[in-house]
Amino acid sequence: MNPTTKQAVLHWAESIDSLRVIPRLFLTSCFAWTVWVSYVCLEWYFHLPHTERSLEASGFASVVFLTVFGFLKLVYQTYSDTGRNWDASGSTRTTLVSSTTEVKP
Repeated sequence: MNPTTKQAVLHWAESIDSLRVIPRLFLTSCFAWTVWVSYVCLEWYFHLPHTERSLEASGFASVVFLTVFGFLKLVYQTYSDTGRNWDASGSTRTTLVSSTTEVKP
């Protein structure tokens, strides 16, 4: 691979990485999947006859919702925690202020 092609590929890869295309596509697909599962679960529950809407059916639906939304929270938290650090200096500055007072008896 010649150097100009290698630079072009590296520049393209850096652009894709900085825009976070793949993680955004994954996050969007997880969100769409969550909406679909929620819709199917609600559709199933509301099509049950009133006599079959028991505690077990309600519990199953709530477990499905909690699991799916917990998964979506985990995916989003992973996405937001792994972003690029845009601090130009590359380090974080911390300022510590301290004061001492004397108490005389």
